[in-house]
Amino acid sequence: MATGIEPHRPDEPGWIIAWRHKREFRAGRNTDAVMTYREAVRKAEELTENSEDTVYWAEHLPEA
Repeated sequence: MATGIEPHRPDEPGWIIAWRHKREFRAGRNTDAVMTYREAVRKAEELTENSEDTVYWAEHLPEA
């Protein structure tokens, strides 16, 4: 049975790191470094682990 939600392939290109500050109303995207899904998830986890005030996650690069 298909759920309609396809999991991301680890080698899928076109991913960036997005972030949000936990206490202040600030957020953004780092569009300078485009990477694979696996790389983006690992980098986001690493950045979140090393930051007390900011949360990072992998986000698919918006198409222009």
